[in-house]
Amino acid sequence: MSMEATVGSKIKKQSLFDAISAFTHSTTIRLLLGNRKSKIGLVILIAYIFIGIFGGLLSPYSPTAYEFAANLPPSLAHPLGTTAYGQDVFSQILTGIGPTLAVGFLTGIIATGISVLAGLSAGFSSEGVSSAINAVTNVFLVIPGIVIIMLFGAFFLGDHTSLGYIAMIAILSLTGWAWGARTLRSQALSTAKNDFITSSLLIGEKRLSIIFRQIIRAMLPIIVSNFFFTAIYGVMGLTFVEYLGVGNLLEVNLGTTLYWAINNQAYITGEWWWIMPPSILISLLMFTFVLINFGVDEISNPSLRKY
Repeated sequence: MSMEATVGSKIKKQSLFDAISAFTHSTTIRLLLGNRKSKIGLVILIAYIFIGIFGGLLSPYSPTAYEFAANLPPSLAHPLGTTAYGQDVFSQILTGIGPTLAVGFLTGIIATGISVLAGLSAGFSSEGVSSAINAVTNVFLVIPGIVIIMLFGAFFLGDHTSLGYIAMIAILSLTGWAWGARTLRSQALSTAKNDFITSSLLIGEKRLSIIFRQIIRAMLPIIVSNFFFTAIYGVMGLTFVEYLGVGNLLEVNLGTTLYWAINNQAYITGEWWWIMPPSILISLLMFTFVLINFGVDEISNPSLRKY
């Protein structure tokens, strides 16, 4: 390998390292931890992650075991009572947080990755390529992801199979990236016209290095914000699909717990311990993402800061 190629490889690796470490070495973390709303959101999110990882080990009973009396109210033995099928609700909640959180996070990561790739490609490509990417983005903007999942779910049900997590994540990601891509494209087009970008090009800095060292660094707050809103979309998508009964109802997550509670009319029979906990936890998870995003908003818009 030539000396120029070796140096170029090192520069690309260093550029990527700088882009990744920019988030931790800048004032971003201090701003997030200094903001009361985002600090509360991070604490709650860490608790969700902890339960999501260890919930199955912490649950006192098997979430799918039919071994108790039906419709028991909350007690020391069953903190959230039992279902109409004799299952422990507390164990279902502890076990169900993990899959719900995983679907939201993976949808957010994949959709945001596509958004960044499409947005930056459209912002730094030729006019023809940019117009083509923009046209594809506009098509995906009007595609209702949850409706598509319902259609696929109904098809699988007709075929006596079920729509699994991987299929849900794939559909939600493919239908949830367009809004972020459109925002990032506009930001990339605006940033590319700045004098410091022109100066970097004139002194011979590679376009890839500029994207990683300067563009992505400047757009990090928007990227992070897009991740959290897409994660909310993933959680809502899973909840609606399971709630409507077109997902895999044999899986244990907050959506299926809510489905079985509604299906057995827990709201009429007075079994609040079956329907309220999953509803509150789903709402709290989405609210947590919003709280953290408030901190990100203050990073991207200094006029919102109160300190």
